[in-house]
Parts: sequence; C-alpha cells; structure tokens
Amino acid sequence: MAPSPSFATEAELAKAQGDGAAIVVTATRTPLEVEAAPATVTVIDSEQIADELVTDIKDLVRYEPGVSVRRAPARFGAAFGSTGRARNEDFVIRGIGGNRVLIQVDGIRSPQGFSFGAQDAGRGGYTDVSLVKSVEILRGPASALYGSDGLAGAISFTTRDPVDLIDAGNNFGGFVRASYSNADEEFAETVALAHRFGDIAAMVSYTRRDFQELDNKGGVGGVGIGRTLPNPQDGESNAVLGKLVWDDGTHRVRLTGEYVETELFTDVLSGQGPAFVFGPFPSWIVDDLTALDNTERGRASLDWTYTGEGAIDYAHVSVYYQDGEDVQFTDEDRSPLGATPRPDRERLNTFENEVYGIAAEVRSVFGDDSFRATLAFGGDLSFTRQEGLRDGTEPSFGEVFPTRAFPATDFTLGGVFLASEFALFDGRLTIFPALRYDFYDLDPTDDPLLPTFAGAAQKDSRLSPKIGVTAKMTEEVSLFGNYAQGFRAPTPYQVNNFFENLAFGYTSLPNPDLGPERSESWEGGIRFSSDRISLQIAAFKADYQDFISQQVVGGSFTPRDPAQFQFVNFNAAEIDGIEAKANFRFDSGVFARFAIAHADGDILTPGQAPRPLDTIDPLNLVAGIGYRDPARRFGGELIVTHHARKELEETTGACASDCFRPDAFMKLDATAFFAITDALRLRAGIFNISNEKYAYWQDVRGLSATAAIIDPATGSAQADAYTRPGRNASISLSFQF
Repeated sequence: MAPSPSFATEAELAKAQGDGAAIVVTATRTPLEVEAAPATVTVIDSEQIADELVTDIKDLVRYEPGVSVRRAPARFGAAFGSTGRARNEDFVIRGIGGNRVLIQVDGIRSPQGFSFGAQDAGRGGYTDVSLVKSVEILRGPASALYGSDGLAGAISFTTRDPVDLIDAGNNFGGFVRASYSNADEEFAETVALAHRFGDIAAMVSYTRRDFQELDNKGGVGGVGIGRTLPNPQDGESNAVLGKLVWDDGTHRVRLTGEYVETELFTDVLSGQGPAFVFGPFPSWIVDDLTALDNTERGRASLDWTYTGEGAIDYAHVSVYYQDGEDVQFTDEDRSPLGATPRPDRERLNTFENEVYGIAAEVRSVFGDDSFRATLAFGGDLSFTRQEGLRDGTEPSFGEVFPTRAFPATDFTLGGVFLASEFALFDGRLTIFPALRYDFYDLDPTDDPLLPTFAGAAQKDSRLSPKIGVTAKMTEEVSLFGNYAQGFRAPTPYQVNNFFENLAFGYTSLPNPDLGPERSESWEGGIRFSSDRISLQIAAFKADYQDFISQQVVGGSFTPRDPAQFQFVNFNAAEIDGIEAKANFRFDSGVFARFAIAHADGDILTPGQAPRPLDTIDPLNLVAGIGYRDPARRFGGELIVTHHARKELEETTGACASDCFRPDAFMKLDATAFFAITDALRLRAGIFNISNEKYAYWQDVRGLSATAAIIDPATGSAQADAYTRPGRNASISLSFQF
C-alpha cells in the first residue's frame, strides 16, 4: 500500500526556500513550514547530504539523536546465525524499528524486511541517497496518514525532478560528482543530466559505487570466532533514476523509472575453523565459507498532478509497479572430525515483494485570515505477491529443498483518509485533525513447495485517528501538541510461518487470528524561532499494544509431542522521553547546532514483571559549530557526538546472561567545502579525529558481556569486532552545469 504524497507546489517551495524555511508534508499531508508542524519532523536536503559526505542511510542519521541505523559486523554462517548479513538493517525511531517504521520513496513504501534462520533481509539497501532531493523523518505514529507500518514513525525520501537540475532561464543542467571514503574504501561516481523542451523535461541520474568491508578497531586476524578484524568484502552497487515530465504550470504528468542494485561478496573468515554445534567438542571443521548477496529494487510509476485555484487547489493520482528482491547465497566446505561424513553444503535464500498500486488525493483551501481551512482527502490500494525461497544442498535432517518458510501470499492493503488543517485567529491557533480507515487481506496460495501445509487466510480493518495543535504565543514562541494512533498489519510470514523439525522436537504453526500491532502516542513541546535562533524542546510518551512475538504455545520438545511455536499478540511496551534541539545563525556566517535525545522504555508481558526495552538508544547528543561564507564560497563545521553507556538495569533480560554494554564515547568530526569556481565544489571530511575506539548500542544489542573478556593470547576481545572505524576521511568533487 503506497500513500499518495502531498507535494508542495513549485511556488510554495520557491517561497519557502527564499525565506530560508523548509517545507514538510509528511507530518500532516499538507505543505507547511517545519516550524509550524505539530510534531517533531527533521528535514535533510541534498545539500546537507553532500556537505556531510553521506554515503548511505547510517551516515544520513549519524547527527540525528533519537534516530539510528543498526549496522552489525558481518559474522554469519551458512545455516546458523545471521549477524550483520542485512548490513544497514533499518531505521530505529525512539527505540522502535524494523517493519514498524514506514519507509517510502516518492510516496511508495519500500519492501518489508524479513528474517528467518541464517537469512536476514533488511531494508537499508533499497534506497541510494545520491538520488535523493530531501528526506523527512517523522517521529511518532503515522498510520492516520499513511496506514500500516507507520507504528513508530515515517521516513520519506523524495527524489530529484528535472526542475531541480535546471537553473531558471536555462534548458539544460546537471552535475557530476566523484567521491572516496576510506572507511570502507568506497569510490562513488554520480552523473545527473536534465533537459527541458518547452513544457517537457527529462532527466537521468546514475550512481556507481565500489566498496569493501567497513573498517573497525579490531586487531586480530586469521580465521575463527576469535577474529576481530572485519571479514573481507567486495561490493558494488548501481542506482539509476529517470524521469520524463510534462508540465504546463497547472497540470503535470510524470513518468518515473528507478532501479537500485547491490552485490556483495563476503569471505566469512570468522566462520571458518572448528564448528561447535552439539556440545563442548567440535562437530566438524569449516574449511571455507563464502557468501554472495544481491539486493534489487525497481519501480515504474506514472502520476498526474494538478495545482490551481477554485474548489480544488491540488489533485494527485499515481499508479506504480515495484519489485524488490533479496537473494543470499552461501557456500560452505566442511571436513569431518570423526566417522560421520560432513558433506559440503550450500544455501540459497530469497525474499521478494512484487507490488502493483494506485493512490489518489485532492486538497482544497478556503477561508480568510480569521479562519482558513485546508482539507485533504484520498486513498490508496496495493496488491503484493510476497514469497521467499529456501534452497541449497544438504538440508537439515527431516527437511527437503526447495521449500519455504511461509507460502507464497497475495497481500492486499488499502485505505482512505481525511486530513484537515484549520487556522484560527489569524493563524495563531492551528488544528490538524486526521482520520484514516485501513483494511488488509492476506491470502496464501496453495504452494506446491509446501504440499503438507495449507496456509490460513486473514483479513481485518483498522481506524486510526490523529490530532495535532500549534499555538503561537508570540511571533517567535509557539506551543505544539500531537496525539496519534498507529498500527501495523501482521506479515504473511508471521501469520503462516511453517517449519518443522520433528527429529529435534519442534514445529511452527500458523495463526489466522493474529491481530495488528497498535500504538498510541502523545507529544508536546515548545518552540522559539527567529531569524537567527531556533529552539525546540519536546516530551513524548508512547504505548504499544499487541506486539507480535513468537512463543511456545504447546508441546514438550519431543518427537512424539513436539513443541509448538506460534506468532501471537503477546507483548506491550511503554516508552517516554525528551528531545531538544537548537540552531543558531549569525550574519557573519557563523552557525551552531545542538541536539539531544533521551528515552526509557519497558516491555510488558502477561504474568511477568516489566523488563527494559533494549532497542532504545542510550542518551546521545550532537553539538556543532561552523562557518559558512555568506556567498557560499567556503565553509566548515566541527561536530561532537556523544553516546552514553547503556545503563545495566536497562538491559535486564535482554541477553541470556549479562549484556555487553559499550563504554560511553565522544568523537569529533570535521567537514569543509570550498567552491573552486562557481560550478566546481570540493568537499572533505575527517571523522573520528581522535581515533576513538567505540561501538554503537544498536550494533551490539544481544551480545553477551563475555564478548568483552580479553583473550590473553591475542590481547583482544571479541567485542572489538563490533567497533566502528577509527580515524577516517572522505572527499568529494562535484561539478554543476
């Protein structure tokens, strides 16, 4: 299901950019300045992406407290474990991540993530930041505007249009950029070209990336679990965006094609050597372990937009096709340690989402300064075929390849919404109510790869309300508040998970009664905004109900009475916290920024005492000071990032024993740019200047405290494998024409 984006008109964008303001639409579906939004929204534009030398989504949010991306090291096996296989797994907003955060590109939601056994397919590889014009990050439930998956927040990417590459008065424009980052030895080249022929404009953009493993502060090489250096990797990616646009000022018709593909080879040295599977003694020797992973997302969309005056000020209709596929292949060579043969084995796991969708929206504005109302009404419908394949050689005992973890499923998502904006008392009080009705229908096929299993169909509906308020106390001070509900429909995998290993006494059962996850969020804060200073302090509280969790619902783990695993609506969670941010701008060109985020949360399980929600980041803050020449000829910034250590009591129950908790750290980065000519711009950055040895909490979640024990033979600890790069640098050179 893909919502229709509420695009601001070109006139609205031009005015906002001329005033130095940012326009957002994700928070309310109506265009408004970010300072007027009734919720916490962050806007990151293409210039900031370039100035901060961002190469992927983890770099995109590295200076955004309260939002993070998990990037565990690649330390997985052929059939056991999946640590780090998804690379940049997903966004985490205020402690909630995965499929519970909506990600959309030009209003089309990205494919879902998936994890089963040794397979781990995240969503971080479905978008290349080089194609992006802006990113909006909405904290808090977004289901009242966008439907399922907006349980904790929304990430909205908007790609470039031809008009973004062509200066006024010209018919041709574009840019080329080359960059290098030694954190993973990445070379990237981008070229973007656009041409206008009267009312018709066309553009094409292409980015090529070649990279290796992400560096760390480990010091132990060789093979086996004791290795702390990164496993060698060799990757490449290609990202293409093309658009053909007809625009007469009132009507716009746009045809878009997008393709993003990444291929990554990994030599999993940490998985070689003796394999301990059934006890304290090795079961076999892994002589060689390599992996080849491929992620692809392609989409074609056609949309029509109307902007004018009268009863309807704005209308938008789009149709699209999208296909996302993740393929993970592993080859393992083994030697026996005893009389039992240990044949070599392969694993081929795939996960695919093929989607057809349509969306529409109309918007009207009426009234005068004393009372102005904006009404937006729309809906969307999508049809998805979701399927995964498990194949290879030497399957586990009792299993036959090829097979699936769930039957191929037809998944329908749809909804209608009404969003409003009422401005009262010359705009001093603005109310933003919204309501959305969603439905979904999950229909498994009679899958020939699961001949003994009949999946269960499921359908349900949900009504999600939302209301936000902003009140101007003075021209510079305003209050804002927001209440929202969210939900996430269960996935085909959760409803119809099927796997059985009777020899080891367990099986998985479908759950046709599995309900959607729900959330309820309150947020309030105060803003101060002037020509030179903007400040915001916000407090929030969120309640999550019916979290889906796989539980043992019966059986005794014997072949005759196997344990029965099933996904059920089991847990609830409560999260509260506070966030603050400030920006300072002076006529001299000096600027500064500060942001801090802190949150606490508990998991509420029936019949058990509350336990900490370990997915929440510890307190983290960012502070920067810089100078930007008023003529934009040169500038730079020093940025300090601090992450506190996760408190011990906030990890209780998250690991089998005590959890590994990385030490608090503070690192210093520096970025700079210089305009060699009006068209040629050089950017450079040095990151982790003090060569700090550090690790992010999201990367180490679930790692036992024993990982911090130093091996006397090597003088190193396994946890060193989870550290981020030491001192590293990036540079880029761009030419705009």
